[in-house]
Amino acid sequence: MSRAQLLFLVAIPVLVVLLGAWTLVTGRSIGRGLTRGDSLRLQRAPAIYFRAVGAWVITIGLFAMVLLIGAQTGLPSWGRGPLEILEALLIVAFIFTTGWVYRLANRYNMFRWNKP
Repeated sequence: MSRAQLLFLVAIPVLVVLLGAWTLVTGRSIGRGLTRGDSLRLQRAPAIYFRAVGAWVITIGLFAMVLLIGAQTGLPSWGRGPLEILEALLIVAFIFTTGWVYRLANRYNMFRWNKP
C-alpha cells in the first residue's frame, strides 16, 4: 500500500472522530434531514440527542483507527493483545452508544414511523 493510500485511510477515521467530537461538544446538528419531515424532527431534537450521536460517531471512528493500526503495523502476535483489548472496549462502547441513541430517538419521536 502506498503512502498516499495509507494517508487517505488514516485521514477518513480522523475526520470522522473530529466530526463526532464537534457534535458531542456543541450538541447541534451538522446538517439537515433527507426529507422535510426529517428536517423537522432534527429541529425539535434536544441537544442530548446530538451529543449521543456524536459519541456514537466517535466510537465508530476510533474503532476504524484501531483496525487500521492493527492491520498496517505488522505487530507480532504477542504485541496485539492491547489492540484486541481496545477493540473489545470499543465494541462495548459502540453497543452502549447505539442503545443510547436508539433510546433518545424513541423518547423524542425521531423515527420515521413516529408522527412529526
